[in-house]
Amino acid sequence: MTVHKFDPENRKKLNSKQRQAILPPTQVLMDIGLGSHDVWADIGCGTGFFTIPLANEVKQVYALDIRSEMLSDLSESLNQLEIHNVEVLQSEESRFPLPNHLIDGVLTSLVLHEVDQPIEFFRELNRILQMEGRLVVIEWAKASTKMGPPLDHRLSIQQLDDWALETGFIKVKSWQWSENFIGIEYCKER
Repeated sequence: MTVHKFDPENRKKLNSKQRQAILPPTQVLMDIGLGSHDVWADIGCGTGFFTIPLANEVKQVYALDIRSEMLSDLSESLNQLEIHNVEVLQSEESRFPLPNHLIDGVLTSLVLHEVDQPIEFFRELNRILQMEGRLVVIEWAKASTKMGPPLDHRLSIQQLDDWALETGFIKVKSWQWSENFIGIEYCKER
């Protein structure tokens, strides 16, 4: 399946005040619940919408994206803010430059609707997570809204659950932060 990819020329939109108002990173991370000794990966981190607030809550963050433009903007922000617990890594879509079982938690926000091979993507998430590791997926709600991708590019909760189940995850809980965004937490099965 070939899907539409976000144009990095539009990357300034990613940290807009409007987006922060309808998907407030601090509230989302509070709802998710983080441990200060945890190691997290932000897969598809973009310019750092979640990476930067995540770095303030956990021990270490690995920020991965396929786009060098995004990572360059993120690195610049991290330097300006003097944040030192984030490692910025360019990756392939379904191959992450991380060792097996390194990560306590993965956050992937507004990424899966753009992934060409979702089963391979989920398998790679499973590979990097520790046993019983947490996977938090944030996606566009499968509804017509004023912003975001067209309805036919959005994923249903059932589709996400099916991919997760097929690749060794179980569903733990879900959230809906606005009419635009849903969140689902999965746990890596033993």
